[in-house]
Amino acid sequence: MIEKIEFYNTPDGSVCCKPEGKPMFVLDESCRKLIEEMVITIKELYPDAFKALSEIYSTSERNRAFYEYRIVHRFIRCNFGEYDALHTDIDAMGGFHLEDVKCPMRGECVLEGCVCHPRLQSTLSPREQEVAELLGRGYDKLEVANELNISVYTVSRHVANIKARLKLRHTNQIVSYFKTHD
Repeated sequence: MIEKIEFYNTPDGSVCCKPEGKPMFVLDESCRKLIEEMVITIKELYPDAFKALSEIYSTSERNRAFYEYRIVHRFIRCNFGEYDALHTDIDAMGGFHLEDVKCPMRGECVLEGCVCHPRLQSTLSPREQEVAELLGRGYDKLEVANELNISVYTVSRHVANIKARLKLRHTNQIVSYFKTHD
C-alpha cells in the first residue's frame, strides 16, 4: 500500500516523489508498484477523474504501462504538486490529501472539479460494506479475509478505502461507526 509520500511538480513538468525516510525520485513508467497502487486508488475513490483521464489518454491504452503512467502523472500534477515538508500528500494510512495546485488554467480548465479538485466517491462498494460490517462485529482483518475468501492485503485496501470515503482516520472508528449504524 502506498503511504507517506510527498509529491511535487518541477518546472519542466516532471513529478518528483519523496517517500518519508527515503531518497527522492522522479516518477516514470518504471515505478510500476506506485503507479498500480495509484491507479487502483484513483479508480475506486475518484471514478469521475479516472474516467476523464482514461478518455484523455485512450490513444495510449495499448501500452498499458505508459497509459497508466500518464493517468497517474496527470492526477498528481493536478492535485499534489506543491512541496510541503510538514505534511505528506499520502499519509500513513494511504489517505490522499489533495492540494490547491498552482495552474495557469485555474478557473477555465474544463477538467476542474473532475480531474483537478476531484469529487470523492463517498458511497461504499458492496464489498467494502461487507468488510465494514464484519469489522463492526469484532472480526480482525485476518478473520475478515477468511470469511470473504480474499487476501489480507485486499482487506487492507478495502479498509483504506472505507476510511477515505467516510473520512475516518483509524480502523477502530470503522468498528464504532458500524456498531452504531447497524
